[in-house]
Amino acid sequence: MAMKGHPATGKSALARVIARRFRMPLIDKDDVKDFVLDVPGANQLAYEVMWQVCATQLDLGLSVIAVSPLAYPEGYATAQELAAKYKARLLVIETVLDEAVWRQRLNARRPGYSTHKISGWEAMQEQLAAYDGCWQYPIAPEHHLVVNTAQPVRSLLGAVEQWLKRDIAAQPG
Repeated sequence: MAMKGHPATGKSALARVIARRFRMPLIDKDDVKDFVLDVPGANQLAYEVMWQVCATQLDLGLSVIAVSPLAYPEGYATAQELAAKYKARLLVIETVLDEAVWRQRLNARRPGYSTHKISGWEAMQEQLAAYDGCWQYPIAPEHHLVVNTAQPVRSLLGAVEQWLKRDIAAQPG
């Protein structure tokens, strides 16, 4: 699984619930970035480490959850390549929120609580402008589950479980 979504839309929180429920290793790009922040190219390095750790888990035959904004199509392409190489099913869970709730969550973050995580609606708008729409790339419908994280966690887990069951039923043999 790969989580996708903007900051403060509930990616990490939902990923943790899914990881506990389905007993999957969770690899979060921000966990890596926290330790390499002062290294030139820290963000790219954090992605490379995240994908390498995911590859190791997949090579061991484990399912894994990769958590990142997945804002660029290259991230989705990497997830597809890993899934193909290790014959794993790919699910991209995209977290979304209504703008008012999202704005409230971003504004509730303490300014400066993290040196690399966005706090505040204005900062998010600046980031979106810098992204220039790159996060709006096509994802194959069979890989894509969009969830509104304002819903109860039980409902979100149910949607993930339903997708997993449907996908297993669709597998040949």
